[in-house]
Amino acid sequence: MKNFWFCFLLIAVGIVGQGAVLVTNFRPPEKKRYSIVKPSRLYLQGTTNVNTFACDCEDQFISQELQVESGGAVSKFRNARLSMTTRKFNCKNAKMDRDMHKALQADTYPKIRIDLQEARYNPEHLKGAGTAWFDVDAKVQITITGVTKERHIKAQARKIIQNQFALKGSESLQMSEFGIDPPEALFGMIKVNDLIAFHFDLVIQIEDVVN
Repeated sequence: MKNFWFCFLLIAVGIVGQGAVLVTNFRPPEKKRYSIVKPSRLYLQGTTNVNTFACDCEDQFISQELQVESGGAVSKFRNARLSMTTRKFNCKNAKMDRDMHKALQADTYPKIRIDLQEARYNPEHLKGAGTAWFDVDAKVQITITGVTKERHIKAQARKIIQNQFALKGSESLQMSEFGIDPPEALFGMIKVNDLIAFHFDLVIQIEDVVN
């Protein structure tokens, strides 16, 4: 499980931010290509009954295409999916890695998916060369161990340069929502708490797709 949704919030900002205007009707769908670039970081933090832990997502993401329909402060997406390899979460502890991968049923469900459906923000923040942070609200579907849940994710974004945006934030999630039993160690003496937090600090590059 990775700070999954964060990626898509930033993708939402970058894609709809190019030429956004205050209108009530949706414009024809546009194709965009996005890439998650350095120095992006995604990680999850959790607690046990004795300490805390953090697991970095070390997956590599290739550039992908999607379609977006923009209508003022709302944008709707198609084919906006981010797939993450379950075994690419590194907790810097071999035993913890094995227990986490087992809990996430990595052999049966090798990927965690995030599907961006809709994004809301104030398009005025994307005009000109302003670099201030602003709020973004996105509706996503998260699929872990074959269970899909809809969530509304809040984050902060800012324009770095033309076609490049930063996104930061965190989101808490209960593993039991997805049918996951929190890992245990030392014959149950150490137990991971159900609530974990995903943190994201991303840089996204956006490009137009020429047909």
